[in-house]
Amino acid sequence: MSSQPPRNIYVKSEGMLIFVLAAIQFTHILDFVIMMPLGSYFQEAFHINPREFSFLISAYTYSAFAAGIIGALFIDRFNRKTAAIFLYLGFIIGTALCAIADSYILLLAARIIAGAFGGVLGSVIFAIVGDVIVMERRGRATGAIMGAFSVSSVIGIPLGLKIAEYYGWNMSFAGIVVMSLPILVLMYYHLPHIPPYQSAGDNPVKNFIRILTYKKYTASYMLIMFVILGGFTVIPFIAPYMERNVGIFKEDIPWIYFFGGLVTFFSSRVIGIISDKIGKHRVFYILVPLSFIPIFIMTNLGKTSLVGVVILTTAFMVIVSGRWIPALALITSSTEPKDRGRFMTVISSFQNLASGLGATIGGSILVAASPTAPYQNYDIAGYLAMGFNVIALVLISRVKAVS
Repeated sequence: MSSQPPRNIYVKSEGMLIFVLAAIQFTHILDFVIMMPLGSYFQEAFHINPREFSFLISAYTYSAFAAGIIGALFIDRFNRKTAAIFLYLGFIIGTALCAIADSYILLLAARIIAGAFGGVLGSVIFAIVGDVIVMERRGRATGAIMGAFSVSSVIGIPLGLKIAEYYGWNMSFAGIVVMSLPILVLMYYHLPHIPPYQSAGDNPVKNFIRILTYKKYTASYMLIMFVILGGFTVIPFIAPYMERNVGIFKEDIPWIYFFGGLVTFFSSRVIGIISDKIGKHRVFYILVPLSFIPIFIMTNLGKTSLVGVVILTTAFMVIVSGRWIPALALITSSTEPKDRGRFMTVISSFQNLASGLGATIGGSILVAASPTAPYQNYDIAGYLAMGFNVIALVLISRVKAVS
């Protein structure tokens, strides 16, 4: 197995490249995850039920899925740097529209636009990782970039919720736009030029069908679906469940994300390093059964103190997000270099589809008598999440690294 990148690509600084990719990941993840703790604001402002709230979450992901399928036809015709900058600019515009939305329908439309660009952006980020970072350091690089989720939890979500508390939820999205603009400049200066793998004479539809149906890749598609479903049937509803059922005050919700993100900021790096050392399959086999413990307790939780909730949700975030690191590092390495752009776009599309399905399934299971009443059936969502994780355990053995 070669330890060199697939082509001679000039990178000014690998460390700076990972930082810029993590910064991109931070903003577009924050744009997505901030929706969940803001759920109570949306439900009270627009008088919507859990199912309608789940549409706000899934609109982004379903849009990203559709855009990803279209993008997979053409993504390898473009320089990775050009594609990343174009998609990030579109993401900024979509988020700016969220900041000025004043109704449920307008916010829903803005989420669709943001998802069309932001969802595909993630696939380009990890395609760049696969193109530039050698296999021996790919798990560590993946862990560092996925640490952006932790930073968004430690800094982004608490800050966004405080902004929403004092200035309104629209300003939370305006803040993301302001943060994104300097990152756009860094992308121009620090992303490497990675020429297209696909020539103009290639048939994009034929290549897409080949990649979509290639037997060696189908296990990766199924794996990412069930890994996401194994968390996303419960994740979008954590904050409102803690408020309505567990008795946590709205102003204390940011502490859940602060401590969870703070710990996962370090744990994601540790998991990435361990995955490189002892094997990505082995780490996944350890983390998935462990995830059943916090999933079960959290979805059956009654009145509990803030300290107890923070400990539980932190364990949940560390383990559930930790599953992604070995799985995604392995998936990134399971494709031939010439297919990586289209393959990762398809992977991102299935990831977004699964996120939307998870939110839709969870929102359909949960019921509440009013926009502020306690949730019912959250335990059923938890049992489904555990079942999806069992399927992921079976599927990962079929994913093999080839590069």
